[in-house]
Amino acid sequence: MIFRRLGFVPATPDTVAAAPRGRSAAVRSRLMIAAGLAGFLALPAVAQAAPYPHAQHLADQVAQANPDMLDVLMHVTPPDNAKNVVVAAKLPKDLGEVSGDDDLGVMNTGKPLVEVQKDGVRIGVLVQMRDAKAHAIGALGLMYPYHPGDDQAAVLRRSIKIRDQLAHRIPSRAALFAGA
Repeated sequence: MIFRRLGFVPATPDTVAAAPRGRSAAVRSRLMIAAGLAGFLALPAVAQAAPYPHAQHLADQVAQANPDMLDVLMHVTPPDNAKNVVVAAKLPKDLGEVSGDDDLGVMNTGKPLVEVQKDGVRIGVLVQMRDAKAHAIGALGLMYPYHPGDDQAAVLRRSIKIRDQLAHRIPSRAALFAGA
């Protein structure tokens, strides 16, 4: 456990009672807080199943093939939903998020969007997501680290290459939702 490597010991009745007595209340309090955090962090993560396993598998493959990538978002309208939403993402918190006007605009027009984020250290790219027959099926959002002076055109070229490689693995929009 990480807390043991840092010198923290889980709080048990024995470790709390064994705390030094000079400033015992403060030491015992710190031990209990550290032990509580250690216990919390040691809990197994509750795995949330991706609602669309094939789409999520593809997003995971993009993230794994591009370890510097900060985020991958697939904005597609699922068969069981009237709205375009994030059906697959590197970050689970993004799943199910309703797509915004930028996402829908890129999906409908095919015109990519490249934007340095407000924090100045990330650059986001939205490109039209396509299937193997080059039919528009959604929008692909990719987030990269950014440093002032980075070549935005190169980031766009990289994103289009990723989009095109991904398209070869998507026979149709319906195939993204196979097994759901």
